[in-house]
Amino acid sequence: MRRMMKCSGCIVDAFLSSDRSMVLAAGRLGDGRSFAFSLKARGKEVFFLRPESASLPPSVRGAFVDPDPWQSFEGLACTRLFLPPGLDFPKEESGRENLRTLPAPSRPAWDLFAELGIGVCVDIEGESRPGNAVDLYFAEPSIAPDTEDGEMLFRWLALDIETDRDSRIVAVSLACDGSPAGRLREVLFLGPETGAKAVRSFATEADLLVALAIRLREIDPDVITGWNVIDFDFRLLCSRYEALGLPFRAARTALPVSFSFAGGNVHRGFVTIQGRVVLDAMRLVRGLGIRFEDQSLDTVARRILGLGKTVSERGEDKLARLEALRRDEPAAFCAYCLADSSLVLSILEATKLAALSMKRSVLTGTSLDIAWTSIPVFERVYGAELRRRRIVPLARSEREVSGAAGGTILDPVAGLFENVLVFDFRSLYPSIMRSFNIDPFARARAMAHPRDSDILAPNGARFAREEGIMPSLIRNYAAEREKALASGDDSAAYVLKILQNSFYGVLGSTQCAYARTDLAGAITSFGRKFLHASRDWFESGGRRVLYGDTDSVFVQALPADGSGYSVLSELGSELAGRLDAYLSELVRTEYGLESFLRIRCEKVYGRFLIPRLRMDDGGRAARGAAGLEGVDDDAEPGELTVRGRSKGYAGLELCPDGSRVEIKGMEAARSDWTALARRFQTELIGLVFAGGGPKEAKDHCRLTEAELRSGRLDGELVYRKNLRRPVSAYASESPQVKAARLMGWTARRGLIAYVMTRRGPRPESDVDAPIDYGHYVEKQLAPIARSVAGACGWKADDWFAGSGQIGFDFD
Repeated sequence: MRRMMKCSGCIVDAFLSSDRSMVLAAGRLGDGRSFAFSLKARGKEVFFLRPESASLPPSVRGAFVDPDPWQSFEGLACTRLFLPPGLDFPKEESGRENLRTLPAPSRPAWDLFAELGIGVCVDIEGESRPGNAVDLYFAEPSIAPDTEDGEMLFRWLALDIETDRDSRIVAVSLACDGSPAGRLREVLFLGPETGAKAVRSFATEADLLVALAIRLREIDPDVITGWNVIDFDFRLLCSRYEALGLPFRAARTALPVSFSFAGGNVHRGFVTIQGRVVLDAMRLVRGLGIRFEDQSLDTVARRILGLGKTVSERGEDKLARLEALRRDEPAAFCAYCLADSSLVLSILEATKLAALSMKRSVLTGTSLDIAWTSIPVFERVYGAELRRRRIVPLARSEREVSGAAGGTILDPVAGLFENVLVFDFRSLYPSIMRSFNIDPFARARAMAHPRDSDILAPNGARFAREEGIMPSLIRNYAAEREKALASGDDSAAYVLKILQNSFYGVLGSTQCAYARTDLAGAITSFGRKFLHASRDWFESGGRRVLYGDTDSVFVQALPADGSGYSVLSELGSELAGRLDAYLSELVRTEYGLESFLRIRCEKVYGRFLIPRLRMDDGGRAARGAAGLEGVDDDAEPGELTVRGRSKGYAGLELCPDGSRVEIKGMEAARSDWTALARRFQTELIGLVFAGGGPKEAKDHCRLTEAELRSGRLDGELVYRKNLRRPVSAYASESPQVKAARLMGWTARRGLIAYVMTRRGPRPESDVDAPIDYGHYVEKQLAPIARSVAGACGWKADDWFAGSGQIGFDFD
């Protein structure tokens, strides 16, 4: 039945038809029904740069000519043409040199949407009929942006597979909270009937895979997710369908599901399911900025949800346990598989990652599968704004881009300090871009038509004063973020913050068409200027600056300033307001511009510790190893007697309701140190912050060593390190590589857990020699103790009873 409709919905996927004549899109309407529509694809887009008295080449006079005037990036007038299919121009022709063809877009369907000024949320008006794989299909409807700022209501499904040792699919679990039947939890199982209501059993792998494709079409998800679902589950599924000669038909078109490697990167796959998208939950979680001991589903689930997988063994022990379960307790095996899918949905809900992903897709107008990328999103947003102004977007070109430089570091002063205030620039780099009009378009115009009034960055980059595109975008995003915060929409506020902060990085990447070395350098040069200005301002008032890093300054309050949270936080707010006013006047006087730089007192530490920088054999600071590239070298000789370690400190943070020990960048915050080392450092620093002296610290070290040598701490001695390449690719015999080889790894890569024994490193699952306790004293406990003692001005030479027998009795 055909009928005219006007409705709103969100696009989940868009692509060209096989003959490239139509743009097809699929998604879900606000009422929950799935939809698809088709639009005619446009011809090849060409721009004709119009010098004086020039005319179009004869061969393209049959093209559609856009009547609106356009400009090149540098400001030259040009005409936009669309070449119909089959029409092209000869290589040798008068006027041919003035034609500029942009490279073929990698996502032409989304480029058309950008041209139409629409994003993912759209209003659809036209004739509809029931579709083959969707509820409604619209042929060439009228499409407009959704003026109501619609919310995505996509259907998410989590998928997980289990395999045997021959890589056959023996189980697939599906979990969906918005299926047509409501909450869905089911398992397709290769094996006997289990009696479990949620389990469907199959006699052959082929039968199971046929049923899976049918079930995916019936559930009709918009988004399929899972843990490592692209590089493991779908990679293997596509392989097994192909091996068995079965079509993997789970899309909203007749095209089967396919797996490929993105950009030739054999370590990062890409799945195409036309009309749907696949999002890897593991990749999404990595973007949270939370440090996990490893990236396994069990580890992440226990950290976020407080519960994990039903089988916690690793390596060979896990394989053996699962084989036994499948053989002897198939219902328990299926429950294990189903838990993996359910955990993924729970993690996405608890972290709000599903909602955040959809919010970012709406705000940027990009599809969900690239919504969290930086460069594609920036080019889409920036290009759309250029087109709105009728400016020809830039094409990628060969050029040298040195990359986005790191932030400025002020020399850390090692020691233990009282009453330290941390001042933080709010969104420093976006604020700099907005204040000083740092923008690719403003740079291009200033280079093409330099003027005395141009803004000159400290690195020499030049920018026109007329507001560029990036400052305009940042201004609009900042206003939207304030609205989101005021209305309690934390998801939108978070997405807008991350989006603005990503703009700096893309300007230093060779993969971004708009990146230039001096663009990224202009931002960091202004950052350095104002970090130094802030340091100088504090020191002119008699306060000592202990450390500074990119957008933060650590300042010791004067003794007369008092102590306690309320007094120090009030002082911090007052100083932040005065510094804001000083910097605003500095920008107005020196550049004639309004400053959008804002600084706040972010934290108050009652006690604060910066460890000493480790020295090399010649007594020189190991700058590279300590991450000290870009250290401020303006200090006079002899001004600092002891240099601290950058990006590593600890503080007793004062809060309205008490205090807590916070450790940044030191061993306790690093997953590649043992649990013993992390706990030991936290306890030792906590003891110092509580007022303990060298005697109490020594007693704690002796007690920890005694417990270690007694065997009571054996559970905290495991090293966990990640091998990013196959084991066979390593020429070294590092402990983790040796442990991996003892496990029989050659082509495998991943997380290795091992223990140091008297016979060297041994896999955690096969410790066949006495543990080398002396190693843990010498390599884990003693360096931490020396670091803390050095910051406090103590000696730790006798804090441990003795290292015992150090060294390995290798085979």
